[in-house]
Amino acid sequence: MMRWCVLAGAIAWIGALSLSAAADLPTESLYQLPARLTTPRGDTVEWDLHRGHPTLVSMFYGSCAATCPMLITGVQGYESHLDKASRARLRVLLVSFDATRDTPERLAALARLHRADPTRWTLTSASEPDARRIAALLGVRYRRLPDGDFDHSLLITLLDGQGRVVASTTKPIGDVEFEAKLRAATAPDRG
Repeated sequence: MMRWCVLAGAIAWIGALSLSAAADLPTESLYQLPARLTTPRGDTVEWDLHRGHPTLVSMFYGSCAATCPMLITGVQGYESHLDKASRARLRVLLVSFDATRDTPERLAALARLHRADPTRWTLTSASEPDARRIAALLGVRYRRLPDGDFDHSLLITLLDGQGRVVASTTKPIGDVEFEAKLRAATAPDRG
């Protein structure tokens, strides 16, 4: 009986910590959403893993032949317009909505293929319920097609360090206003 009381107390304490962490966030923070992601190392991490850094977030699936590679190249293009110090402050989080095929091994291979900087880029997958919730927050629409591929929107979202939306773009290249907001968000005085 005592073990159950200790276990219940520990669960309540962990729950209080989670509520406290969410309470520290602005009400408009997307990081209020409790969601878990799987990394290329097979680790389970929280959706707010880049909290404290400006972060470019998008959703994709690894077996996509056209839109997703263009999306990744677009994100790389936007970050290439930043100076070295601003780029060092930026993080990139790509969330796959195809966790069945985008295993940790597949995510690692995609990161290598696209030469994603592992110190700043994180390719992840999410369970179907978490992917749906993240997509709803970001405004990404997707649906599985009968052949197993996906029809999906292309959206790149810039979050500030607390998970608030700073800007979004549907253009993988050439969105001057988005680039300006990205430069401002990663400037030294913004952290």
